[in-house]
Amino acid sequence: RAEFSALTAEDLHRACQTLRAPDRRQADAVMARSEIDLRIGSVFTRYMTLRLRRKFAGLPRLISYGPCQFPTLGFVVEQFLKVQRFVPETFWRIKVVVQKADIAGNVLPVDFNWDRHRLFDR
Repeated sequence: RAEFSALTAEDLHRACQTLRAPDRRQADAVMARSEIDLRIGSVFTRYMTLRLRRKFAGLPRLISYGPCQFPTLGFVVEQFLKVQRFVPETFWRIKVVVQKADIAGNVLPVDFNWDRHRLFDR
């Protein structure tokens, strides 16, 4: 069993280097959480759909609930706000082109590119 908390290259490599035998209690706990999430999600989805559709016109056919939806929505909102708050910065590029003749006398441009692509004032 590979155990990791984040999907980073470092954590995944460490997990693959330190594999452990499966633990039946952990597997049962995962199955129990999955079953509880499914049951709560299906019951609460039905409850919200029936109750809210009677109170508010124009709602969708299904109002879905799932324990993972709220944290995921938080990530989506956080990213949306990051994009909304984005302030573009002035930057410069350095481009150097040198004309160099080859053996036959043909003049060829030689482009020099900087790995960073952009320079900021910081």
